Amino acid sequence: MSTWDRDALGVLLASFNGTEVPDHLEEPLRAGLGGIILFAFNTPDAATCAQLSRDLHRIEPEVLVAADEEGGDVTRLQAGVGSSLPTAWALGEVDDPDLTRAAGRALGDLLAACDIDLDLAPVLDVSTDPKNPVIGTRAFGADPDLVARHARAMAGGIRDAGVGVCGKHFPGHGATHVDSHTALPTIELAREQFEYEHLEPWHLAPWMDAVMTAHVQVPALGEGPASISPWAREVLDEICGEGGFRGLLITDALDMAGVSGPIGYGEAVVRSVEAGAHLLCLGTSIRRDDEQMLREAHDALVAAADSGRIPRDVLARRAAEVRQRRGWIRERRHGIGSPDLTGALIALERVGSEAAARAVRERRSAGALTGGPVVIADARRRRDHASGSRRSVLAEVLRERGVQAQEAGYPADLARPGTDALVITRLPRSDREEQARLAELLRLRPDAILVHVGVPDAAHRHDRYVLAHGAGRASMVAAAELLLGRACSMGRPSSTGGSGR
Repeated sequence: MSTWDRDALGVLLASFNGTEVPDHLEEPLRAGLGGIILFAFNTPDAATCAQLSRDLHRIEPEVLVAADEEGGDVTRLQAGVGSSLPTAWALGEVDDPDLTRAAGRALGDLLAACDIDLDLAPVLDVSTDPKNPVIGTRAFGADPDLVARHARAMAGGIRDAGVGVCGKHFPGHGATHVDSHTALPTIELAREQFEYEHLEPWHLAPWMDAVMTAHVQVPALGEGPASISPWAREVLDEICGEGGFRGLLITDALDMAGVSGPIGYGEAVVRSVEAGAHLLCLGTSIRRDDEQMLREAHDALVAAADSGRIPRDVLARRAAEVRQRRGWIRERRHGIGSPDLTGALIALERVGSEAAARAVRERRSAGALTGGPVVIADARRRRDHASGSRRSVLAEVLRERGVQAQEAGYPADLARPGTDALVITRLPRSDREEQARLAELLRLRPDAILVHVGVPDAAHRHDRYVLAHGAGRASMVAAAELLLGRACSMGRPSSTGGSGR
């Protein structure tokens, strides 16, 4: 007899370690697990992802397989080499919705080729706070109309390929400089201002297969974090009009400190269902036992149902809705079919290269590298909670182009005679650690060129810089081509010495 409850399993979006399906996951998959979310440690490359997704669907054909594949700095399918697409911000910088839709279609084709059912994208956050450490260039911009325009185009392109889309992070994570991976952000805006600046893009929700709720508090809208509070569903239903939101409501990862830290993991799971969620993203298992995470969430829901806290019929109905709606997504995907994986990768690189080249901006840096030795220092923190550990893709890209590029192990390495100096920045105006590192690096090399990978308004004011709008491979290729004089910045150089706008 199974020790798993079908209704409790049916609302869980679980994760696991490794690139193969673990033995302990096979029983819950067959017993009705709602879905699986794949992280970068599952999918170091697209071929591995495709095989893993096929293995999951071979065990249980109806299970929903999802991934956070935004492109740019947040990639799962190209985690080993970096995304072929630039960030959402770069696409917003170009502001060509046809290009964004083409990027979405190319991304959707890659997801379909990898047997992914649901992409946890696009990002509908409006990034109004340049100090935001977790959204930044993942957003299409700081203007709600711009965000809505490009989110619609991106979602349309992904869905053209048959893959489901999930807008995130409702009701908006762009107006805070607190990272919900580590603490709970509170957005202290008046309701009217929040609605205008951050809720406007969410009028796209009726066209989304799913919406992900954020671990943020917005007192003007309701009490408590959106992901575990009923007010979020009420506001979303109001935006969608008659009948309310008809797609899947998915929580952001429930292991994040912003939501589970104050109340505990099991309690966060139960409150998510009470708040109206269909699928509970259990979070990354990289630092936790994946089997234990799944069992703890399952048992918390069973206990809540047995005690009457969550009516059994509510839990059963929610699980049934997951089965129905994931069935619609998979049926649409199979109706369109899956492209060849190699062809999908080539097409994605083609559109990504064009977008990144059109987005990059500069001041007194085009053609600055003459082919001699280059030393690259990184002023950023070494890890980003959204995208994982940082790699200096720029050094790799320059070496591929015949440049003797070396990463600085210590600040003093930047002062090596006979070299050009590049310094990578992201949040130099708000992150004190980055401020201190940057000050030391510029003391050693005041002639260094800054390669800024965050939002333009977060850039340090400096005489020479490149605004790359992201740190992924596509953006670093565009920056390298510009620095080597092999491509021209297609936008106006900034006259402010920092913002690029």
